[in-house]
Amino acid sequence: MKTAITTFLLLLWFGFDAHTQQGRLLLVGGGSEKNGANGWSVPAYRWAAEGKRVAVIGASTGSLANYLTQYCGAAFAREFGVASRDSADSQVLYDSLKTYQVIFFRGGDQYDYYRFYKNTKLQQLAEELFAQGGTLAGTSAGMHILSSVIFSAQNGTVYPYEAIENPNNSYMTLEDDFFSLFPGYIFDTHFSERARFARLAGFLAKYQFDHGQNLTGLGMDDMTCMTIDENRLGTVYGTGCANFFNFNEPFLLNNNKLIHPGIRLTQLIQGCTYDFNTGAITTPTLDRYLQTSLLEETGDFILLASGGNTVSNNTAMLGNLVSQCGTPDDPVLLLSGNENTAQLFKNQLIQHGAPQIDVFLLNQANGNNLQLAEKINSAVKILFVDNATDDLNTFLTTSNGQLLEQRLKKRGMIAAFAGDDARFAGKTVVDNFYTELASWYGELEFSRGLGMLQHSMLMTNTYFHADIYENTATAVPYAMAIDTLRYGIWLTAKNYLKIMPLDGKTTLLGYGQHPVMILRNEGGMAGLVTQTGSGSSSAVPRMEAGFDKLTLSFTDESQPYLMGTTDASDVPESTLKSKVILLQNPAIAQLHLKLDIYPCNWQISDLKGQLLSQGKAYTNFTNIPIDWLAPGPYVVHLHDLSSGESFSVKFIKL
Repeated sequence: MKTAITTFLLLLWFGFDAHTQQGRLLLVGGGSEKNGANGWSVPAYRWAAEGKRVAVIGASTGSLANYLTQYCGAAFAREFGVASRDSADSQVLYDSLKTYQVIFFRGGDQYDYYRFYKNTKLQQLAEELFAQGGTLAGTSAGMHILSSVIFSAQNGTVYPYEAIENPNNSYMTLEDDFFSLFPGYIFDTHFSERARFARLAGFLAKYQFDHGQNLTGLGMDDMTCMTIDENRLGTVYGTGCANFFNFNEPFLLNNNKLIHPGIRLTQLIQGCTYDFNTGAITTPTLDRYLQTSLLEETGDFILLASGGNTVSNNTAMLGNLVSQCGTPDDPVLLLSGNENTAQLFKNQLIQHGAPQIDVFLLNQANGNNLQLAEKINSAVKILFVDNATDDLNTFLTTSNGQLLEQRLKKRGMIAAFAGDDARFAGKTVVDNFYTELASWYGELEFSRGLGMLQHSMLMTNTYFHADIYENTATAVPYAMAIDTLRYGIWLTAKNYLKIMPLDGKTTLLGYGQHPVMILRNEGGMAGLVTQTGSGSSSAVPRMEAGFDKLTLSFTDESQPYLMGTTDASDVPESTLKSKVILLQNPAIAQLHLKLDIYPCNWQISDLKGQLLSQGKAYTNFTNIPIDWLAPGPYVVHLHDLSSGESFSVKFIKL
């Protein structure tokens, strides 16, 4: 009888169902806390600490306890410096911590926490607190240790480029014998700040290789956090994203580098939620619907692009340009903004056997140069090297600039872009990314590219320097959100890509020591970060975007990546020169228009000129319902409200 009563009391204390009695988590990606009611950290920290006794645990002490009482409503908070196994296993510490409702693991070195705290009374107490409905919190290294699989950093940190060069390198130390609060997850922190997309993918690959198990990855940006309640519902707060990685297909290696056809990536910003039971999300702050399913890359030409600026970075690509594109006898037209750099690249082309290299500077003075016009008209291979965005844009306003843009999209053309010039091949060009904290302060600059890739952007020198990692990491999804792009491509100084027609498909091949990293927008909701660190309305938000449906791929020549079709009829010259593109013709239920003129009025008429429908387009991508039309030919008329120009395009309704 006594045993039965004891069991009943224990069930009342711990809960009738072990799965329903669960504590709460606060996961913080790192970064400095901010004061005041509107600071990024205050609402989430208050959720965890208000009215409660909070123990802050770390190998050293600091000022977090004072912050929790002063700004976040903690009834009491105390710092505990626990820097050895003996102290972590102390009965005195255990008895002291029994009086607290929240344990907050501060930042530091997660390997210290792993080796000091594992299998000690401190770990036991934390698990008991969580089982009784208490709250565990962790920031930076403290967040790392709260997933069921952790990056222990036993041999030191691992950089993203090391993870994709070889996910089995000696720094990739993963452990699964510490906390088991969230089985099947691995956490990473300081995510965009340190461009850790590739690193988290490397963790997932390493664990799959070693254990045959697929994990879910959660990468949290600095100055960003997630509260997870007793029902395992997580809510995002702060200035960046909570990044969830899920995958089904196995990871592969090619010469040690990481290959994967597509990781499902969800980027949630403040106000979004994630259900850790089901994976379901809510996205109230993703307020932009992006239709991208019809945005294919087309064009019957070859495009080469590298991620590094020096001649040594480009030796392999230049060899490919000379000997594996067109014929080795083709002359090369080298267009540059720097005579010295142009000469270095010319010498390398000569070493690869190029029979003739014509060098011209892309400046306004050459905008009407008749000799350059002749070279552009006859060019088969064009190489871009060391051109500044402003100088190129100025050149493009000249007659030779317009001729060059047209020539690049001709059937059979071969164009190569070295290093930072690779940005010009896409629709959107990012600048100022070499300035430290440019993304944080909203200082990245975006402009129009040459549009050989009509629905893509390229980021070069992705891992050039740790001070600009955030710029290179966030510029890609941010541009994809603001310009409705289908693809974002990260290149490094150790790889290059080749896009060409293969079997009627626009196909990307990657070469070099690093895989090419490709982000694809599957179409759906997106949104821009609005929360600033201080919460001040006068501050400029960080340049980060959230998405509900992205796919992140790691590819090379062993795993060709398909980007669209290459049928030349898909991109007639008249359409390329036009300001109006029909993305699908014939059309079935909707007329999908890509516009360089907006806002504009549109009208649909039959071939006799009878008006059938009309409306107004406010964005560069417009869908007009036509399912009510009878099958047959029609005309869509557009009137540019800014310039007064009018355009008419025929289409077929099926």
